[in-house]
Amino acid sequence: MKKVLLATSILAASAGFAAAEVATSGSARMGLVYDGDEAYFSSRVRITFTASGETDGGLSFGASVRADQSGQGGGWPNVANDDSTVYISGAFGKLTFGDVDSAAQALVGQVSAVGFSGLGSYNEVAYFGSAPDTSMLYEYSAGAVSFALGAGQLNTADYLSIAAKYSTDAFSVAIGWEDDGVDNTLSLGGSATFGAATVKAVVLDSDHLADTDFALSVDYVAGPTTVTAFYHDVNEVFGIGAAYDLGGGASVKGGIVTDGDDSIADIGVVMSF
Repeated sequence: MKKVLLATSILAASAGFAAAEVATSGSARMGLVYDGDEAYFSSRVRITFTASGETDGGLSFGASVRADQSGQGGGWPNVANDDSTVYISGAFGKLTFGDVDSAAQALVGQVSAVGFSGLGSYNEVAYFGSAPDTSMLYEYSAGAVSFALGAGQLNTADYLSIAAKYSTDAFSVAIGWEDDGVDNTLSLGGSATFGAATVKAVVLDSDHLADTDFALSVDYVAGPTTVTAFYHDVNEVFGIGAAYDLGGGASVKGGIVTDGDDSIADIGVVMSF
């Protein structure tokens, strides 16, 4: 009888978890990098655990964490939470705590990068971003319109951000604002697709920058090959690269970034699991 009751209890308890699941995904890369002076081997692997579920009332909830950052969620009062997120969502929108972007960075975004390693992220404009500790990002979408509101950790930072975006299959436009308690930024971004080509542009004006920050990229797709070029007016950086889709989640990628005087480059294989 005890065995029957135990088995019945286990089945009853497990039924409550029918809508919940934990999935594992990952990414990796390997290749050669030239840093302007010498070449070296480069590799990296990241495994991400994503948990999700749904309440009886229809609210969705979940969390994600990288394996190399799994210790960030420990300790009390849990104010340090880099590289992991926890969210709840429903008809009201989506509320995420953890390692989140600012509202402006989430909706306005960046132009395309080149290379298998990102080559120093020289394509990126200078958003404030969120504070390094647990931050908040609220997102709401209604048809083609999206809205976001962000805040840094309450007891350590004064980061506030707000953004809005209108997007269709052919184009998108977005505007964002950030304030870190000292300076503020205003960002504008847009993208448009013309056949096989997609153009992206971001303009950012900030009190902490001497000049307006501007970046532009073009991606051209021809079968399994994508050719990408970008220009960033900070230091007048130009990048060009290509990616070839091998199928099954693997691609060969390479690129060159130069400011006219110095150049860096890479080539390698990127993988997704």
